[in-house]
Amino acid sequence: MKKFQDVKVSADSAPEGFLDYFYPIHYSIGMRIEAGLRACGRLDRHQTVIMWILRSEMRRSGRSAIPRKDVVRLMTNWYDITSSSVSKALRALSKEPLNYLELREDPNSGREKLIEMTEAGARHCEEMIASACDVIRRITDNFSKEENQMGIFMFMRMDEEFSKVEK
Repeated sequence: MKKFQDVKVSADSAPEGFLDYFYPIHYSIGMRIEAGLRACGRLDRHQTVIMWILRSEMRRSGRSAIPRKDVVRLMTNWYDITSSSVSKALRALSKEPLNYLELREDPNSGREKLIEMTEAGARHCEEMIASACDVIRRITDNFSKEENQMGIFMFMRMDEEFSKVEK
């Protein structure tokens, strides 16, 4: 097994090195983690992603409600999905039997909706997290403390830097 110190990389070779691992991380690992998030069995793929976007954006921003247009923008950036499909998924998440979201009028806009997660939605997110963590734990249990720290740090740094880059 290679050690961190054994990986030889320069500023010129780093982009290609990251690209070599893009497919296995994005598709193989990412899809397994997404399947872990969906393992609770109640939501389809788009609903799962919406719940995860809301959780992530609320945590990042500190806001308790996220504009619908932000969710649509993020969903259409990641998936081949229409705004009306996102709206349909949001309505399903806000109604019985789920009641995971509350959709309300934005006081600053007559057309825009704000999306707030209900207690039931927050509980479901906790179940999603536990399920996905089980998937991730099967990998990271074989990592040293330093490797786990380094991996999380690299995800954090890449997120910071990619958020600065124009799309």
